[in-house]
Amino acid sequence: MQARAATTLLASLWAAIAIACSSNPSSGSGGDGGSQSPCVSAHSCPADVPSYKATIAPILQTTCIVGCHSSTGTAGFPEDTYAEVYSQRGPILSQVAICQMPPLNGPVMSDAQRVALTGWLECGAPNN
Repeated sequence: MQARAATTLLASLWAAIAIACSSNPSSGSGGDGGSQSPCVSAHSCPADVPSYKATIAPILQTTCIVGCHSSTGTAGFPEDTYAEVYSQRGPILSQVAICQMPPLNGPVMSDAQRVALTGWLECGAPNN
């Protein structure tokens, strides 16, 4: 019975994420007139898990760490190391999934980057 309730809750969550992301325009404007990639409406752990070192760390470096999520950045927590990212994997996933990060006036995250990052997080954020 609990497994069925959990499955229903998870399905409802994915539906809410899909609605939130689909209502986000594919090119909104931030304070500097920049644009944002459209968000993915669903994500899951892919069969071929993205590599933290080869794929995820470079995505984080270019879209999150520079200027904001570094030890000297303006954001609330750094993402300079795997340990820091792993400790914040839940909030990172939720913010990327609901189209809040990166912000509209920040670096642009491509669809492929967003899919890779959310997929890696869904796989438990392995240090691979």
